[in-house]
Amino acid sequence: MCELGERLRRAREAKGLSLKEAAERLALKAGVLEALEACRFEALPEPPLARGYLRRYALLLGLDPEPLLALYPSTSELPPSPPAKPRKRSLPLGLLLALFFLLALGYGAYLLLRPRPVQVVEVAPPPPSKPPERYPLRVVSEPPGARVYLDGFYLGQTPLESPPVEGGKRVLRLELPGYEPLEAEVLLKGPLTLSYRLKPLPQPPPASPPAPVEEKGKLVLKLEGRSWLRVRQGDKRLYEGIPEVGAELSFDLPVEVRAGNPGAVRVILEGQDLGPMGEPGKPLTKSFP
Repeated sequence: MCELGERLRRAREAKGLSLKEAAERLALKAGVLEALEACRFEALPEPPLARGYLRRYALLLGLDPEPLLALYPSTSELPPSPPAKPRKRSLPLGLLLALFFLLALGYGAYLLLRPRPVQVVEVAPPPPSKPPERYPLRVVSEPPGARVYLDGFYLGQTPLESPPVEGGKRVLRLELPGYEPLEAEVLLKGPLTLSYRLKPLPQPPPASPPAPVEEKGKLVLKLEGRSWLRVRQGDKRLYEGIPEVGAELSFDLPVEVRAGNPGAVRVILEGQDLGPMGEPGKPLTKSFP
């Protein structure tokens, strides 16, 4: 990896960002940032546009863009220009006049010899279809606050006073967290008021307590915020990435941990809570024997 790509990668990891997250913030494809970090300049667009991407990426990572722009190649190979098309030779004027005369003669013969229609019948267009009738709809539920859908379209929450909707057979659905969804077919042929009582969902049985976990010789990392992590055991890489907030990662000792945001990583060593791994926003590498 070249110096330009190495600087970008180290700054991104220190920020705790993945390539995908950085690309979303810049509204770019992750492949563009990956090509910059890998110094694959041939995979990037034309140099003026690529240098603009590099400047925006450096500012996102908190870097001075000018030294990085100095490392970007100033020229790139351009594709060969297409060969010049041969000039078309124009036809002589006499030949053009002869062709025009033949075309006029053929069109005149067509007008004289074409069959003529015996009778033309005009068919009146069908009358416009009558728009469907629309009726007001009122829906109430016990308990209130249920979401109301009509043929899959969301209308609002109960108690609901809906504006006029198209009549006919419609499918009504009510949804409320903690209650069974209710679905019914209704016939709208005039103003309609509907009332429903929702059934609560059965309560799940209490969860059994988790089995005790052997804590001897274990390191547990609890993510209390977002942070990039890399865990090694000697030359073996056990984990690298950005876990979900609230995740718990367990590893056998000894290990070496590097965090992009140590303040968001709580360390529990063999059952003992050691608190946050370090200060927020300051990347840190720590060994746990």
